[in-house]
Amino acid sequence: MPARNAEATIGMAIQSCLSQTLPNFELILVDHSSTDGTYSLMKKFARQDSRVQVVKARSGSSFISAANQAWHEAQGELIARMDSDDFAYSAKLQHQVRFLAENPDLGACATQVRIRKRAGGGPPDKGYADYETWINSVVSPADIANQRFIDSPIPNPTALIRRSVLEKFDGYADRVWAEDYDLWLRLMEAGVVIGKVERVLLDWYDSDSRATRQQSRYSLENFQLAKAHYLARLDPVIEKGVAICGAGPIGKRIAKMLKAEGIFIEVFFEVNEKQIGNQIGGVPVIGSEGMAEMKNRVILLGAVGSPGGRQRIRDLALPLGFIEGEDFFCVA
Repeated sequence: MPARNAEATIGMAIQSCLSQTLPNFELILVDHSSTDGTYSLMKKFARQDSRVQVVKARSGSSFISAANQAWHEAQGELIARMDSDDFAYSAKLQHQVRFLAENPDLGACATQVRIRKRAGGGPPDKGYADYETWINSVVSPADIANQRFIDSPIPNPTALIRRSVLEKFDGYADRVWAEDYDLWLRLMEAGVVIGKVERVLLDWYDSDSRATRQQSRYSLENFQLAKAHYLARLDPVIEKGVAICGAGPIGKRIAKMLKAEGIFIEVFFEVNEKQIGNQIGGVPVIGSEGMAEMKNRVILLGAVGSPGGRQRIRDLALPLGFIEGEDFFCVA
């Protein structure tokens, strides 16, 4: 658990870890240059419980470096990631350790979550409520892999990763986009299988001060850059190019980012008659009836934001023989 200036929340987060029903674990706390009472609280818990170890992040290091330092300090073969402002349910580690033991093909696993507002502890606003619904629906390894370009399918503070996997991929990388999303995309690109325990085992708190809302690496644009970057590394995308279902803002942005990665955009598909017949950056916009002709020619991308819109594209693509995760991906 790396933390910086988390005095107001870290006590709750630490206590939730120490209350785990799985007895045999260590809790590595890394203070990342805090200027409040975070480090003192860490040391207090370490004095009270021998399972707690406290280290200082290296001078001048980034938060990503602090996260990597934490797992390097750990001794275990399984590494659980935790944030300093969330609450793990007491049976979380026990369920996850058992899950990985029962599924030796998995390199990592996560859990379902309940997203709460920090102020008042109530349910999240609609955007995060929709995200909670989606992320808790993406459970099987196939769905996690197939839908990875919609959003990050793994809630980072629920991740349990085999140490051998972290060592092979050198942990978190410091990119312009989110370090956790980047890790999951790198793992799945290399064929690492990731699963999810079908239980809500963490309260994931949202507040105006959380890094997701404060740091540019977690912005929508940088998430889309990550999606475009890893889509553009897929061999079929490189070889065939893409056709994009959706000529709205998401489709246009993804097309622009893929073009910057050297990917050919064959065509946009649209159901909006006002769009059909236009061009976007020299690429024609045609009706969805043309999708059948693109089977085996291009990789199809469903580029819309709403779950309902994605399902409508699936309803068009799947009967034509497109297979999600192979020659068809949804992206948001």
